[in-house]
Amino acid sequence: MVDFDGAGSLLKTLDASVVALSVDDKDTTAGLAEGLHLRTLRMLHSADVAEVSSLTGAYTEEKRGILHATGFILAPGGKVAQACYSTGPIGRFTAIDTMRILRFVQQMRQRQG
Repeated sequence: MVDFDGAGSLLKTLDASVVALSVDDKDTTAGLAEGLHLRTLRMLHSADVAEVSSLTGAYTEEKRGILHATGFILAPGGKVAQACYSTGPIGRFTAIDTMRILRFVQQMRQRQG
């Protein structure tokens, strides 16, 4: 999250925005954002684990009641351009990789139309 927060202005140049979703309640999520010193990243709270998993295919951990990291890069219109599912800290989208994917998607759209 810190990585994406720091890249907020660069992502805007690509007409992109980033949203984080947490299963934690409002106060816990706000505390995390404050503790990480997030300035621009929008964090949504109180996500329903079962519903999000059902809709997105995100991996869950029932014992702790959590969603594992799941990232989506959406093309204009909401179509998933890339998805990334992870059960740990390795294998997640980074801000720089996301910007590269966004540039590629934008270039492909320009060539097609």
